[in-house]
Amino acid sequence: MGEHGGRLITATFGDPKTFNYILAEESSSMDVLGPIYEGLTTKDGVTQETVGALAESWEVSSDQKSVVFHLRRGVCWNDGHPFTADDVLFTYNDLIYNEAIPNRYLLTLSVDGKPFRVTKVDDHTVRFDLPDIFAPFLEFAGMVILPKHKLEASVKDGSFSKMLGIDTPPDQVVGTGPFRLRTYQPGQRTVFERNPYYWKLSPDGKRLPYLDHYIAEIVRDQNALFIHFISGKSDVLEGIRPEDVYLAKKLAPAQRYRVVERGPASSTSFLWFNMNPGTDPQTGKPLVAPAKLRWFRETRFRQAVSYALDRQGIIDSVFMGMAQPLWTCESPTNIRWYNPAVRQYPRDIARARDLLQQAGFRWDAEGNLQDSEGVPVSFEIVTNQGNDTRANIATIIKDNLKELGMQVRIQFLDFNNLVARIGENYQYEACILGLSGGADDPTSAMSVLLSSGRMHQWYPNQKSPATPWEARIDELMNAQVKTLDYAARKRAYDEVQIIMAEQQPYIYLVTPVVHTGLKERWQNVRPPASSGSSMLWNVEEVWSQ
Repeated sequence: MGEHGGRLITATFGDPKTFNYILAEESSSMDVLGPIYEGLTTKDGVTQETVGALAESWEVSSDQKSVVFHLRRGVCWNDGHPFTADDVLFTYNDLIYNEAIPNRYLLTLSVDGKPFRVTKVDDHTVRFDLPDIFAPFLEFAGMVILPKHKLEASVKDGSFSKMLGIDTPPDQVVGTGPFRLRTYQPGQRTVFERNPYYWKLSPDGKRLPYLDHYIAEIVRDQNALFIHFISGKSDVLEGIRPEDVYLAKKLAPAQRYRVVERGPASSTSFLWFNMNPGTDPQTGKPLVAPAKLRWFRETRFRQAVSYALDRQGIIDSVFMGMAQPLWTCESPTNIRWYNPAVRQYPRDIARARDLLQQAGFRWDAEGNLQDSEGVPVSFEIVTNQGNDTRANIATIIKDNLKELGMQVRIQFLDFNNLVARIGENYQYEACILGLSGGADDPTSAMSVLLSSGRMHQWYPNQKSPATPWEARIDELMNAQVKTLDYAARKRAYDEVQIIMAEQQPYIYLVTPVVHTGLKERWQNVRPPASSGSSMLWNVEEVWSQ
């Protein structure tokens, strides 16, 4: 049985960009919003089963195309306003399915581009009618619900996309989750306080959460994150860098924390090239210089780059051997969906040079690579500053590609500026970044894998597929979601992974082993089955001795 009181301190890397959940696409924002909002369902981190959250029960029709949710009674928003079916309808019909509000959920929560029909039965009952079978529907019903009474006016007057910026007063950020925002100080910390209206009770009838406060300190680089934890300034460090694991374990007894090894990361890391053929609306100039766009859109160029990368060197020098090569869009930790039988790219400079020659590239007398028109191959890779791991990977990649005669520059940007470059103005040539592990189901990657997706980063928001292989991925991803036959879904997603590995729109790098540090005094922490879930996935139940 737990006791109320106390505060838990964690540390995060970078400031949030927005408090608007519908528009948030980067982990720095999502991490802040997680304790504030809830969906109709959630996932038990240990069992991985879908369980009720704002909905306490549901019935699925025999044809699997209709679901009726029974909402919990007595639930309130953190400002005391009652939660009802109207909030569910507002979130789906007025926000997610509103074409005037671009968001990544529109593709995920639809079938063949057709939205779900969401209707109100009564104040505590909602019906979803699907255009076809949507295999992961119950899991995806975990999409958070937003408050109609706070946001409806902004939708009607067209100002919703400007709502809930980081300068929003904390009492205007309204959710039903276990915590509510108390203060946000840019560059310093985000402080959450317990939501006094939270619906969930402990087994002995105490209102959760136990904690009075949950604090996320903002730390600018990974060295500081580690020092922050081992010096006792924070209670948890979700990801201990491989080079810090030995010291972390050595200091653990004296500092009274434990180090938990959690297996391969569910996130993916990769290099990609900007293949967007568009123009800058301000200047009319191409987003990517025509010669460079030709290189980047050439499959053999991308394959050659992949063969040139020394992934084992990255594993040995950056991750201290605690990682493995990554070849496709799914992490090996997701055993249910991972396809190991895809094309691999062990380091092979001779093979890389052969592919470049096949594509018309040549070398000058000094060994510098040129294309068929004599243009030297030179480009800039952007990535986020303050991340030493990514900086070290970028340096190795630069050196690897120099062996092919490519001239590579690395530019480090603050995270929010980087997000704007790759997701808004597209003013970049190549990027090293990653995607955090979302839901285990492949449908969670719709916005990334579909050619029309906002997160289809090498060329987002396509009106129609730019290539036959992107069209095939669209076909496969749209087909797998419309059957409950796991074997059929697995075949489709296996082929998607094969195509991604063959075409290399993302040149995947490595998958590290995840280690998490946690102070011993915290009770009721239940390590999740997936390394993609936070160690504090059940933070509302965590308490301190």
